[in-house]
Amino acid sequence: MNLAKQGMDAYQRSQSDVSKTGGHEYNAPHSSSDYNRPQFDDDEVVRTASREGSGDHSLFSSALSFIKQNKDEHEQPIDEEGVQHAHRKAYEEGSASSLSAGSLGSAAAMQVLKQFTSGGNGGGTQSQLISLAMAEASKLFDQSGGASSGNKQDAVNGAAMTVMKLVVQSKFSGGAMGGSNSGGLGGLMGLASKFM
Repeated sequence: MNLAKQGMDAYQRSQSDVSKTGGHEYNAPHSSSDYNRPQFDDDEVVRTASREGSGDHSLFSSALSFIKQNKDEHEQPIDEEGVQHAHRKAYEEGSASSLSAGSLGSAAAMQVLKQFTSGGNGGGTQSQLISLAMAEASKLFDQSGGASSGNKQDAVNGAAMTVMKLVVQSKFSGGAMGGSNSGGLGGLMGLASKFM
């Protein structure tokens, strides 16, 4: 028991920059950083993705559940080379079917982010970004006749997770992504520029 307590004390010290509010957080150490996570209107996201993509509501709502259940992954580094390679394969070489479904999804997310940051959708929100990324992944999966491994759900999950990583890691917490007042855009642009 003492060993467990020592471990918890060490953990608390390592997390000293994160304010703790009570014992219930011991079992969910990431809950205290949820304020950094974007809040989506799930219904709106699913509606937009269903309208713009090729799949039913459950495909996209399952992807949202996936990213909520895997919050630890939001802070994992993005494989920049892997995403660039996947995007090149999918959009320049037209060989998306050679990619795994997850890589295909990340390529789709990068394509949508490029469109956002190039001014085409300058006033877009985080909800639109994740909606359109999932929609793009669903269409790319169908257009390419599938992926080398994984299914359409994996592709949509991959797109959603790539967007979450970008948003969380850029600390982009503002609502709109365009205009002079979107203070968080710089961070997202900076992170996105690594892939351009």
